[in-house]
Amino acid sequence: MRHRSTLGFSLLLLSAGCLPPSEQDLQVAQALVEIGDAMAEVRESTAFMQDQLDSLRWVVARQDTVIRQLANLAGVPIPR
Repeated sequence: MRHRSTLGFSLLLLSAGCLPPSEQDLQVAQALVEIGDAMAEVRESTAFMQDQLDSLRWVVARQDTVIRQLANLAGVPIPR
């Protein structure tokens, strides 16, 4: 008896898995795709901003070096 109920339940689960997706399932799948696209866009934006920040840091470091060299040549003390 127990074996039959287990078999029946297994067949019920198997047949439910073969049903076409419901509208709610499709909406959830679409939302997950949109979230994935949004996350990819955020990653791209973050990478672009990081590149800009690295570039600006390089420019500031170079300008700082030039200013220190000019001040050293002119004999002007620069506080650190």
